Amino acid sequence: MIASTFPICAEDADKIPPISDLVRLHIENNYGKYDQNNLNSIYARGRILFFDTEETIERTFRIYKKRPNKYRSFYETKMGQKLVQLELIYNGVEAIQILFHDGKEVYREKLEGEALESVKFEAKIEGPFLLALENPEFVTINGYDMIEGNKCILLSIDERSPYPYRNIWLDTTNYQEVKVNRYASNDLGEDVLEELYFRNYKTIQNVLFASRLDKEINGKRKFTTFIDNFEVNHGLFDSLFVVPSDSSIDSFVE
Repeated sequence: MIASTFPICAEDADKIPPISDLVRLHIENNYGKYDQNNLNSIYARGRILFFDTEETIERTFRIYKKRPNKYRSFYETKMGQKLVQLELIYNGVEAIQILFHDGKEVYREKLEGEALESVKFEAKIEGPFLLALENPEFVTINGYDMIEGNKCILLSIDERSPYPYRNIWLDTTNYQEVKVNRYASNDLGEDVLEELYFRNYKTIQNVLFASRLDKEINGKRKFTTFIDNFEVNHGLFDSLFVVPSDSSIDSFVE
C-alpha cells in the first residue's frame, strides 16, 4: 500500500476543519451516540484470524464494556483436540484472567503492572481519535493523505500523549478512523511499527462502527478481526463485572 501525504498549503488549510470541528463531525456521524450520556455500554461478538503460523488460527470472542471502566471478555480457541478458553474480568479497580481447557478451569491469575494497565485501556469505549483528543495539545493536523483510495485527514500525536498512537487517519466522508499506527517493541525488544486498519463500516442502533480490523506489524498482516454482532446500551448489570474470589467463579464458559 502506498500512501502519499499532501502538506498543508494556504488553500488546504482553509478547507481542513480545526480540531474542535473534527470532534463534532466525528460525533455527528455517529448520530451523537458517542456522547457519554448516550452510549453507556457495548457488547460485541466475533472472530479473530491469526496469521503468525503456517496454519491460520481462528479465535471466537465475546466482549462486554460498561461505563465508566468495566470490562469482561471471553475468548475460545480450538487447539487440536483441545478447546482453550480464556476469560478476563475487570471491575474498574482490579482484574483477573482465568484459563480453561475443555470447560475445566486450569489456571487463574490476578493481573498487575503492565497487564492491568492494558486491560484498563481495553475497557475504554471511546475509539483512538476521541481518546487522543482528551489531550488536544498533543494533536496536530498534518494535511491530507490517501489510504486505499480514500482521502483522509492525517493527525500526528505527540509522544507525550498518555495514549500510544502516533498517527491517526480520519476519512473525509464520515470522519471516522481509517487507520492508526504506533511504535512498539516485540518479544525480542526490537522496535516495530504496528498499523491498525478500520474497514467495512456499518451502522447498528445508530452507531457507526468498523466491522473489520486488520493489524499489520512492519507491513505484514498479523491478524484480522471480524465483528459479527454489535449492540449498544445492552443493559449490562454491574454484577457481570464482579471479580470472583479464589474459591468461586461465575463463569461464562458454555
